[in-house]
Amino acid sequence: MKYKKFTSLLVAGAAAASMMLGGCGSRISSTEVGATIGGQDISLGYMNFMAHYTQMNYDTIFASYYGDDYWTSEDYADDDGNTMEASVKDSVLDDIEQDYLMEAHMEDYGVVVDDDTLADIQAAAEQFMSDNTDKAIKSMGATQEYVEDMLYYRTVASLMEDAIKGEVGDDLDIADYARRTFSYVEIDMEGYTDEDGNYVEYNDTQKGNLGTQASLLADKAADDFDGTMDEYDYTVESYSYGEDEEDFDEAVIAVADTLSEGEVSGAIEGDDAWYIIRLDSENDEDAAESAMEDAASDMKSDHYDEVLEGYQDESDFTVDEDAWAKVHFTEIYEIDYGTDDDEE
Repeated sequence: MKYKKFTSLLVAGAAAASMMLGGCGSRISSTEVGATIGGQDISLGYMNFMAHYTQMNYDTIFASYYGDDYWTSEDYADDDGNTMEASVKDSVLDDIEQDYLMEAHMEDYGVVVDDDTLADIQAAAEQFMSDNTDKAIKSMGATQEYVEDMLYYRTVASLMEDAIKGEVGDDLDIADYARRTFSYVEIDMEGYTDEDGNYVEYNDTQKGNLGTQASLLADKAADDFDGTMDEYDYTVESYSYGEDEEDFDEAVIAVADTLSEGEVSGAIEGDDAWYIIRLDSENDEDAAESAMEDAASDMKSDHYDEVLEGYQDESDFTVDEDAWAKVHFTEIYEIDYGTDDDEE
């Protein structure tokens, strides 16, 4: 199954794709109910389209690496024995449930899809349908209505995510995210790779020699940190930390706390390496700003996840497993790099 075009259509945060495909027509009934939620029936036809639309996106990335049978091959099954097809179909169900839940709560947040956006969605769906051959449409199980629905629900989900995250304020105090920044070099004392490509652990004598070398290097770096590290071909990296630091070697952080701006440390013995550091800033405002933005983003994401989880806990989403079992990924979508004159 091949397509000649793949054009992203971005509409208010939702994406559609234009593609030229071949292959057999869908045998999924458009009138059969595939799931229900909140008293609404969800067409198996729509669910089938969403599944194949998702499959197409996977195929464009993975099929050339994993082969034509990767959807059902045990080689790519997860730890529970679920094939790629089963796992992705589960993901599609999660997406559909989330879409319907978000729409059901639009009024709670005053979210509205305006007429201009609805017109854009309709136009994008029309382009999707017109850019594809009849074989492509049948293969995907696509209809104008299904494409519009996909775009609409993706738009609603995006607007709802913004609204929910917007409940969490941005009024954080930058003083709470103060950061000190240092440059450092790391001298590994666990082992090295020999000429034959074998990994060899340092013995105690070698580790002692590394400590001596690190001390000599630190003495020389005291007057010219960057020049010394460049001379001996060490890679200099930078690190910023705050009061809640947990990720960097605690021995290094303890020394960094004692340094003044521009001061270079002696050799610091860490858990698995020797370090030499130079304190670059006692109050790095850029790093503090970045840390505060990260904290705000995490708070918003956590709040969104909490709200969504609450919706899901109360959801009555029910899938007709016999109907859903009819959906399979039996053909692979491949890019057709032929000319525009080629007929597919």
